[in-house]
Amino acid sequence: MFGDFFLFEVLIVLVAGFFHGIVGFGFPMVATPLFALFLDLKLAVLYTLFPTLTTNIISLKKENSFSDIWREFWPLMVSVMVGSVVGTHLLVAYYYHYYKLIIAGVMLLYLNKERLHLSLSGAVAKEKRGITILIGLISGLVGGMANIMSPVLIMLILELKLDKKRAIGVMSLCFIANKTLQILIFGYHGSFTLDNSIVIALFVLISLVGFWLGNKIHERINEKLYTTLLNTILWVISLYLIFSTLYM
Repeated sequence: MFGDFFLFEVLIVLVAGFFHGIVGFGFPMVATPLFALFLDLKLAVLYTLFPTLTTNIISLKKENSFSDIWREFWPLMVSVMVGSVVGTHLLVAYYYHYYKLIIAGVMLLYLNKERLHLSLSGAVAKEKRGITILIGLISGLVGGMANIMSPVLIMLILELKLDKKRAIGVMSLCFIANKTLQILIFGYHGSFTLDNSIVIALFVLISLVGFWLGNKIHERINEKLYTTLLNTILWVISLYLIFSTLYM
């Protein structure tokens, strides 16, 4: 039940929960790459599903109203769910190591969009719903395949110029939709056992401890720092994904 790396796994979950508590999102973005250092990617995803779902439910409840976000962003939520079903099925049934390079490429494209003279602003202004649905599909797809959908959603959220509270709420609801579908698909394929369910339950409790600690300093982050932090995260994760995929 508890492997040789269990203490390290506990530390990963605690740190990921702490990060999520500070920023308001990103549990799988921290936990999944670290788990994947010594676990199969599918098992890494499996271990993060319920902690991610739990922390995002708390984030959504704390910051926003479910009904308000659904009324305003339901096309995004529906498209995320469609993409999640496809992406998770590809992960479970047709796993391929180089899936991680897809999300790295998307992040680097966004981070260098000004150098490449690329912008979503005009497209969002002219066809907000269409771009929202497209980004939702892509984020759900890569979220299902690689378990890291935040960078794709951030591209849309920054273009929509949502404030920190609203951004966290939208991302939380997208994660809830994505993780719920992933849980159902993993369950359908018989991925949950008694042993790993006990481990996952422990990880949920540990993630909540980390979330509580991180949430203590959440309000001290202003809007400018928040945006800077998001872009920094994208750089770090994208470079890490490329390195880990090609050399680890």
